[in-house]
Amino acid sequence: MLLIGTRRHEIMMLLDSKPQLTILELAEQFNVSKMTIRRDLDLLQSEGKIQRFHGGAVKVKRFMGSKYEQRANEHKSEKTAIAKEAVKHIQDGMSIILDAGTTVAAMVDELESFRGLKIITRDLHTALMLSNEERFGSFDVYCTGGRVSKWAYSLDGIYTEKMINSLTVDVAFLTCEAVSLTKGAMAWSPHLVGARQTTMDAAGKTVLLADSTKFSYNSLAIFAGIDAFDEIITDNRLDAYEAVAYRQAEIPLTIVTNIG
Repeated sequence: MLLIGTRRHEIMMLLDSKPQLTILELAEQFNVSKMTIRRDLDLLQSEGKIQRFHGGAVKVKRFMGSKYEQRANEHKSEKTAIAKEAVKHIQDGMSIILDAGTTVAAMVDELESFRGLKIITRDLHTALMLSNEERFGSFDVYCTGGRVSKWAYSLDGIYTEKMINSLTVDVAFLTCEAVSLTKGAMAWSPHLVGARQTTMDAAGKTVLLADSTKFSYNSLAIFAGIDAFDEIITDNRLDAYEAVAYRQAEIPLTIVTNIG
């Protein structure tokens, strides 16, 4: 029989080659009881290395960051489907905050049918798109001040937080760099935590938009627990085992069908 530390190391190696493993598979592989494997998985999850689901586990990946242009061209159909679902929370005349990020930016094309929206954003691309008078002439659009993130084209820091702190809005649409059932919604940098937390505090309702590639990832800075959102919207490429885990935890998860 393998030593405990060796067995856990080999579990991680197996997860490198197979995206998910069941408790039964692991118990048979190492010739130990399912209870022993459950203890191994509980420890590995506590160390942030895996994400448990009912009957097994998947390996947690770490978000390393990428430039806006790269992210804007990734998973376009998924982001469009998520955006179409997200705008169901909007009615004419509402005040909303659009977080910085390409998933939230995908909502812009879905806003043309609305009138009289008051929109606050810290995303420079989103603000520029919404400045189109012909498409969005009835909107009042505000862009926060703050420190410019050159690779993400967004604003953050104390001046961003001060402006958002002075507001009360109907709905805030947030994104994240990683999302975990146990850890929550995460940002790639601590610089973003304050902006996202004040955004959530300003809103009567908070909606998290996260395509399926964000799940079972870790990133550096946690900004909210997973139960802090009124709804989480993702696409149908989300692993079925992970979807079940969110349902069992009674997290308000909406899964949309990809477009295209």
